[in-house]
Amino acid sequence: MSSHDSTAHAGHDAHHDDHHHHEQSFLSKYVFSTDHKTIGIQYGLTAMAFLLFGFYLMMVMRWSIAYPHQPLPEWMSWVFTDGWKARWLQDGKVTGETYNMFGAMHGTIMVFLGIVPLGFGAFGNYVTPLQIGAIDMAFPRLNMASYWIYLAGGVVMCASFFFESGAAKSGWTNYSPLAGFADGQVVNQWLAGQTQWLVGLVLLITSSLLGSVNFITTIINLRVRGMTWMRMPFFVWAMLVTGFLLLLAFPPLEAAGIMQLMDRVGHSSFFMPSGLFTKSEGLAD
Repeated sequence: MSSHDSTAHAGHDAHHDDHHHHEQSFLSKYVFSTDHKTIGIQYGLTAMAFLLFGFYLMMVMRWSIAYPHQPLPEWMSWVFTDGWKARWLQDGKVTGETYNMFGAMHGTIMVFLGIVPLGFGAFGNYVTPLQIGAIDMAFPRLNMASYWIYLAGGVVMCASFFFESGAAKSGWTNYSPLAGFADGQVVNQWLAGQTQWLVGLVLLITSSLLGSVNFITTIINLRVRGMTWMRMPFFVWAMLVTGFLLLLAFPPLEAAGIMQLMDRVGHSSFFMPSGLFTKSEGLAD
């Protein structure tokens, strides 16, 4: 065998061994992936699922406004269990408390679980590295963590529908002091829907902050040679500006969410002043 054939054969074996070494399992390739395209698809599918749920809540609210004295039709109420219907529907009709709950969760789901993750997480992850000539995002594992924290926050928020107190009812803006004493009758505040809304919000904001740091670093440091600032596509500019806006706006919002969470579970008084009355009864200091 000639030296050329030996070299070619050795190169083929090395390539085969390298391919075998990098072969990924199903979980590492499609579930716990660090590839920006896969993570973008994960964001997109998850965000669209949440958007469908948020749209469903909106349909129930619009039905209750259009037909306030009629029960929900079967095609609209089949997703609820009999126990849930008995607790939150009155003769099949949406009550005021249930309407407030659906309104708060609809706004939260559409904004924090649907629109922002779909535009920033899904399209941003899939398209941005391709348009700037990067192999992947700057921090692939941080990118994966950002998605799973986002999913955990969404699950925590939506799971509060099944709590005895129901989900949050103080609007998706969660203004104090209304949000501070909502579900105050629950003994264990960690099992209150309003508290879990705050926990989910903190997780979602953390996910967005991780993503914004990743996008800013990727766009600034991983552009292909020759792509100056003025040659960057408009979409990449939009992702960069959005990343800076999130980085500026979300830390104060997360701090406020944590402080309100401490008001509920730690008996602090960041947003709950003393001498506050509700239903002609003074609240405990």
